[in-house]
Amino acid sequence: MSRHDEPAGVSAGRTAAASIDATDFTLLEALGVDGRMSVAALAAQAGISRAGAYSRLERLRSEGIIEGFAARVDPRRLGLGVTALILIAMRQPSWRILRDRIAAMPEVEFCALTTGEYDILVLVRVTDVEHLRDVILDRLQAMEEVRATQTLFVLDEVVKRPYVLPPH
Repeated sequence: MSRHDEPAGVSAGRTAAASIDATDFTLLEALGVDGRMSVAALAAQAGISRAGAYSRLERLRSEGIIEGFAARVDPRRLGLGVTALILIAMRQPSWRILRDRIAAMPEVEFCALTTGEYDILVLVRVTDVEHLRDVILDRLQAMEEVRATQTLFVLDEVVKRPYVLPPH
């Protein structure tokens, strides 16, 4: 998302605090457990009318709190048996170019700009170690913006949430 696409009240490095109440939290918690829950079931769980649930969901979408709906899949069942975190040190000031190149890679599930010794953290899912080798050596390290990489294999994934809500 470019800076021009950001929701109102959000600028680079800052987020606008949304005005949501306990009922909104209940709806979001329920959707986190079952994103396909019907509006009638959401309304019943939140103790509001179906029309109230519809209007709240529409407001949460229009305010950019709910960005969309997606299926969760098991990567291993799709043949993506190797997961790795790749730390990338880049040449400054090419972060936008590098971020966009990394985002275009089909193996990348997550990419974040970070502080510290490394500038970017990338989560990749691939079929096997040879595929990972090609991603790192043939593609990432071939990019002129990449100065160095460090790879960490993910041995087990314990917590997998669709999103995290602030305490309320």
